Amino acid sequence: MAFIPSPIIYNILSKLPVKSLARFKSLNKLYCSFINDPHFINAHFKNHSVVHGDLCLILSCIEHQNLNNTTKIHFFTIKDNEHAMIEYSMPVSFDTYHILPSCNGLICFYGLHGSAHVCNPTTKTIVNLPNIDDDLQRFQSCGFGFDGINGTYKVIKFFDPHKIEIFTMVNGSWNKIRYTYSPCFGFQHHQPPVFANGVFYWFSISSSIVSFDIGKETFETISLPQSALNKDKYKLYLVELKGELCMVDLDFEDKKRVDIWIFKSNEEHWVKLGTIVHRSEPIDTTCPVGIKANKKEILLHGFIKGLGHLSCYNMETGRFRPINIKGFTSHYFHVSQHVETLFQVGH
Repeated sequence: MAFIPSPIIYNILSKLPVKSLARFKSLNKLYCSFINDPHFINAHFKNHSVVHGDLCLILSCIEHQNLNNTTKIHFFTIKDNEHAMIEYSMPVSFDTYHILPSCNGLICFYGLHGSAHVCNPTTKTIVNLPNIDDDLQRFQSCGFGFDGINGTYKVIKFFDPHKIEIFTMVNGSWNKIRYTYSPCFGFQHHQPPVFANGVFYWFSISSSIVSFDIGKETFETISLPQSALNKDKYKLYLVELKGELCMVDLDFEDKKRVDIWIFKSNEEHWVKLGTIVHRSEPIDTTCPVGIKANKKEILLHGFIKGLGHLSCYNMETGRFRPINIKGFTSHYFHVSQHVETLFQVGH
């Protein structure tokens, strides 16, 4: 057998899909050492986030099994052919769960009673975060993101009154610290906090937007766009699109229009990204969940005519393009853009 230099093997492996690498780990010790190396995992993720990050979606749905008092969460991926492929199914304790958007290939979901979990659907690994303390029973919500300053993932839990717990992944285990914050940053929990570019954002009870930098662990406030100051705050939503914080304004009388604003954090002001208009159907329960690399098409998820709907809206032509998902029948699901990763969530 011809000798292949290690750097060439390393380069070839870094371009392969995660599922192929999982099989190659058992071939020999060299392959296994490369694939388990944190530097290789980071290099592999960067390669695939650039090449494939715009092509992959992850869908998740929740199945309650009342007979044995358990809940199952199923994850599916969709790529170019719009065919849903099952990635991972896991049983969890019986509860009502909210699933957060994919962050660097990892997904956090949490229960109404405060349980939180982080999983990698591609490698089929999951970690259950420690339960809440007895004195913090009034659980509100949860957020998940990556701290680029310290190179670690963090889960933030909100409690009433005015407390947060931050779980940080360090050397494969999760450490916890607790903060008490000012009432002016109080969490208005009609939606979970949104993570974008190292910062969590949420609507406060004072009708402003609060930002929490997870690297510096500092709070700030952001004013709403001028046109949204007098709007119904329960029809305003925060989303992350291509790493940027965006605000979605659904508060229009005919319910057929959506305005999208993007926050320029370096300049600290809002810029209107665009307006989505449906000529015949209300879209006030539809929200952007992704944007194509060419920035011409926005991925929309929501309910049109009472059914779960996934479509692309072309900002230039004003046309909707439905995404017909093959192999997936549920009308109730969560969806976000996704990149497959080797990153392990913990021991």
